[in-house]
Amino acid sequence: MFSYILFDLDGTISDPREGITKSVQYALESFGIYETDLKKLEPFIGPPLRDSFMEFYGFTPEQAETAVAKYRERFSVTGKYENVLYPGMRELLQELKSSGLHLGIASSKPAVFVEDILNYFGIRPYFEVVVGSELDGTREKKEEVLMEALRRFGAADRDSVVLVGDRKYDMEGAKQVGIHQIGVTYGFAAPGELLETDPQIVVRDVSGLRQVLLGYRAPQPQNVYDARYRGPLPKDTDYVSRYRSTASSVKERRILGAAGNCAGAMALYYVVGLAAVAAVLFLRVIWGNFWPEMAENETFWLHLGNAAGMILGCVCCLGVWHKQIQIKPVKKLDRLSLLPMLILSASLALGMNGVLSIVELYRFSPAFQEISEFQVHTPIWLGILEFGVLAPLGEEVVFRGVVYGQLKRASNVPVALVLSALLFGLYHGNLVQFVYAGTLGLAMALVYEVYGSLLLSVLFHAVANLTVYFLLDLLPIGSVFLLPFCCVAFLAMSLVSLILMVVWQRQKQK
Repeated sequence: MFSYILFDLDGTISDPREGITKSVQYALESFGIYETDLKKLEPFIGPPLRDSFMEFYGFTPEQAETAVAKYRERFSVTGKYENVLYPGMRELLQELKSSGLHLGIASSKPAVFVEDILNYFGIRPYFEVVVGSELDGTREKKEEVLMEALRRFGAADRDSVVLVGDRKYDMEGAKQVGIHQIGVTYGFAAPGELLETDPQIVVRDVSGLRQVLLGYRAPQPQNVYDARYRGPLPKDTDYVSRYRSTASSVKERRILGAAGNCAGAMALYYVVGLAAVAAVLFLRVIWGNFWPEMAENETFWLHLGNAAGMILGCVCCLGVWHKQIQIKPVKKLDRLSLLPMLILSASLALGMNGVLSIVELYRFSPAFQEISEFQVHTPIWLGILEFGVLAPLGEEVVFRGVVYGQLKRASNVPVALVLSALLFGLYHGNLVQFVYAGTLGLAMALVYEVYGSLLLSVLFHAVANLTVYFLLDLLPIGSVFLLPFCCVAFLAMSLVSLILMVVWQRQKQK
């Protein structure tokens, strides 16, 4: 039913009772408040600490800030490890991940502590996105955490996202950002607290949670609750079929939405580009009435129109779909892995040109021959701008930022990689570029996925374009790079670079 599952941490994945309450106790003692009953401190589990100190003990904002600092003195060393996973949670996370679902953490706890706890339990690899608050107090509210998680996921279709949490703050935050809610009663909510927020689904234990998320029939149907029913579902209610039917309609809407966004982005970029070329050629006619010598070079004006179209098309697509595009890296970046990524872009571009030259595919594509001739006569400065900056930027926004992102949300990563590459090849409109652009499109989508940043796929695209432009189009001995032994060497280099890039970047994320 859901493709993106966000989990709260405390009271949902793990029981942090001992670590949090003892750390709160430690902070209170610094103010001369001695609380011996740790159970009274359990309401601190879940909401932002500053708010809890002010609400439960009447602290001023300044006192609450000091109390949080004292709390962290103990929690950062000892408290974060006084924690246990709920029974069956590790197995559930593994099963969800194996099913191709996208998992994330959205916690009001500082992100540095969240990372430490997940690594301590050995469950960090299950989560693609981990979002918490900052130590300076920013991004503490649940809705702020969820918005950041959605941004990192790039999940535009909120119908495919659900938050699993144990407190009313979780449910209220999920409703504010427009995603689904699952409340778990095994956490730290007070009696009736969850039902007051009217979440869509409430479950009693991890078994019930598994049934909802994976659609399996649990051995005890009474463990699953419908919040609107305010009680256990009747034993003869086909709970799984009811939610599976809902899931089917959600999936259909998600697929149709993704298809519409993909087609819309490609059409917008193409139409705006044609309009810009037409406008520049019209300007050339007007210009020719006053300075005829300036209007003689038709190729120059075509390139100028093409460049203008790329700029305007990119701006228009960014304006419409910017919230869905991961521009800055959302994953830890291993700078060492950038070296094989750059080698991959250059070697793959040269290797594929060699393959296409050897099989003489260009003979079956007159359209490609015209385009190739057009590119050769481009002024160098305009070629660098067009092929090294504008084309990579515009095409990456459309085909990786929008098309690949939408396809991944509607299906999964392997399907999105292949389909986005095919669409990228088809967009170029001739057989040679279909093969060449499709292959490089697959690599660029993989770069976007591995690094979680459009900037890196733009860099990959730019290096590939400029390598071909300088070495094959401008260099007089460029044909040497197309010889069979060079082709084999470049493709072997591409394979090694690809493996190193993925391995090194994944090691950094761990």
